[in-house]
Amino acid sequence: MSENKTKPTDVTIESFLNTVSELRRDEAMKLIDIIQKISNYKPVMWGSSIIGFGSKHYKYETGREGDMPELSFSPRKSAITIYFIEGFNQYGQELKKLGKYKNSVSCLYVNKLSDIDLDVLKIMLEKSFSLNMSVINKIQTVEEYIASVPQAARPMFDELRSLVIDCLPQAKEAYSYGIIGYKIDDKRARVFISGWKDHVAVYPIPKNELLRSELKPYIKGKGTLWFYLEQPLPTDLIKRTVLALSV
Repeated sequence: MSENKTKPTDVTIESFLNTVSELRRDEAMKLIDIIQKISNYKPVMWGSSIIGFGSKHYKYETGREGDMPELSFSPRKSAITIYFIEGFNQYGQELKKLGKYKNSVSCLYVNKLSDIDLDVLKIMLEKSFSLNMSVINKIQTVEEYIASVPQAARPMFDELRSLVIDCLPQAKEAYSYGIIGYKIDDKRARVFISGWKDHVAVYPIPKNELLRSELKPYIKGKGTLWFYLEQPLPTDLIKRTVLALSV
């Protein structure tokens, strides 16, 4: 069974911050103050470069399990990395107002704190901390996940789910990585879908460059396609996307 190698250490925050630039040290102190007020946890070094607050146990279907901080960031030389373990599906409106940033599936990259609106970041961190992850962890089946999808998103989510099932009638539908995945030949799921309060999502993004070009208006981060509830689903495009991912 694989375990997370990033764990709490005895290294002090002060000694770690003495190894980074003056700018990063000042920015780190601002983030520590913000996150400590939100979480009421003291900062602890996780691994060699992550400043974490609190602790949460996780276990993936792959067998990988361990503990991770509930909120955390790393003042890296290239960019400040702020971790959102739940991903960014819940933050559509906030990201529009945040400022200059990049993101991956669960990491927010900021060159300088002055590039973003700290009040918006604070809202995102408060929201991240308050998300009831224990409820998510209790979900064990596809049916339980569907029941957890916000009511406003259910019609579009049901439509998206039907599209995927029609495209992949041979696939096994499973609750996987906190969302719904579709497995072919009992291997790892190739297509994932999810439903949120203002959009539904498909993961990952196909590698086909022509298809990626068509999908560009829906791409969020490096691996997610968002379809907002106020717009009809581009059904043909989604079908071609699902088929491309299943090959």
